[in-house]
Amino acid sequence: MLKILKHLIFWLCMIGTLFSVVYFFVAEIPLYIKLLGGAILLYLAYDLITESRERKRKEALDA
Repeated sequence: MLKILKHLIFWLCMIGTLFSVVYFFVAEIPLYIKLLGGAILLYLAYDLITESRERKRKEALDA
């Protein structure tokens, strides 16, 4: 389940980045920056959550 969620979020970020790049060439720069920044923040938040869960699992196994 976690692997599926990770892939889903990764591909949503990729699609969002692709749309933001396309939008960059046809419209204003500020929205492109917002969308790209949002995609990066979403990915970083997901990565932080998964690392936290893995750390908790390792601590539980060590105890």
